[in-house]
Amino acid sequence: MELTTRHSREVSIDYLRAFITILVLLHHSALAYTTFAHFDVSNYLASTAPIVDSHRWIVLDYVENFNDVFFMSLMFFISGLFVWRALKRKGVSAFLRDRVLRLGVPFLVGTVFLMPLAYYPSFLEAGGNSAYVRYWFDFLSGPWPPGPLWFLWLLLVFDLLAATLFLIVGPKQRKQFSIRSGIKAFLALFGIGFFVYLPMLAHFGFSAWIPLGLPPLYFQPARFFLYLTWFVFGAIVGTAGTSTGIIAEGGPLARHWPLWLAACVIVYNLLWFVPPALANPHVSKPLHDLTYVILWVLSCCASCFGFVALFRGTVRKHRKWMDSVVRAAYMMYIVHYVFVIWTQYLLLPVSAPAEVKFVITLAATIAASWLTASLVLRVRILRSVL
Repeated sequence: MELTTRHSREVSIDYLRAFITILVLLHHSALAYTTFAHFDVSNYLASTAPIVDSHRWIVLDYVENFNDVFFMSLMFFISGLFVWRALKRKGVSAFLRDRVLRLGVPFLVGTVFLMPLAYYPSFLEAGGNSAYVRYWFDFLSGPWPPGPLWFLWLLLVFDLLAATLFLIVGPKQRKQFSIRSGIKAFLALFGIGFFVYLPMLAHFGFSAWIPLGLPPLYFQPARFFLYLTWFVFGAIVGTAGTSTGIIAEGGPLARHWPLWLAACVIVYNLLWFVPPALANPHVSKPLHDLTYVILWVLSCCASCFGFVALFRGTVRKHRKWMDSVVRAAYMMYIVHYVFVIWTQYLLLPVSAPAEVKFVITLAATIAASWLTASLVLRVRILRSVL
């Protein structure tokens, strides 16, 4: 079915959002089988992943790191695209009410009921033997990690900041920011991203997760302003809509999508190969670390621009199966962690190569998450929120 002009402007963004959701499922399915994975028996929540298998595959190191560099920044960008127009259309009160229902309620329900269930296999693998109810109470009264649901509460905070800004300047603001140069936008994002990421990384470190006040409001402090930058960039681009500027269907990204995608691949490989080559006695550690951060932020920008360009430049038609993923994607994101960890746990005693276990985990997670989402969305009241 050929799309109308109006629909063709949105379907590629919807499909990009669904694609990133599948990357999230892939990312978590891979973590048990990377060569750097480590399980801490004394504190299972301090492990690199809830389940760590003895079978490893170095290819997944490459894939996992590629995802980690950009996909959450891109999710914040996509989330920001429609926030300003939603505020104009609904007003602040209705906008915030909708955001609390769509983000806050799933976060609360998910962290109270889904995340304890997801982490239970990790608790058992660390030698825990408490009954589930006792474990559940201990989980909620302890560190209480939110798993992937951290994205929901942080996005809600960003939406609250956007609504506050709208109250200050929104009624008077008439200007639309139509950004037309892809190169200039890329360089600006790189410069701002580097400026906000480097000091936070130097202070907090790469892997730190801390709660904002109390659990389960965990986030990565090193990336807080980086994610905020991409959200704000999305909101700025979104003021003019998706039919003009750099993300337009005929815009500078879409027209040159092969070049942007090539840049994504090239820069990431520079990030993968150059810093290890500089890790030698002839190169000072500050120079090595600075090179790594420059290439990391550059790769983040290149991958975000590359995938936006790819989808805006190539997606023209609806596909029934992809439309189904689009509709289920948000619910799949919410529930998938349960299926990932339980599948990895059940595969622990299986003698099979890591790549086979990874494929089984990913396939089972996609299927189970998709089925769960389809069932949940049959309930009218839930369908209106999710």
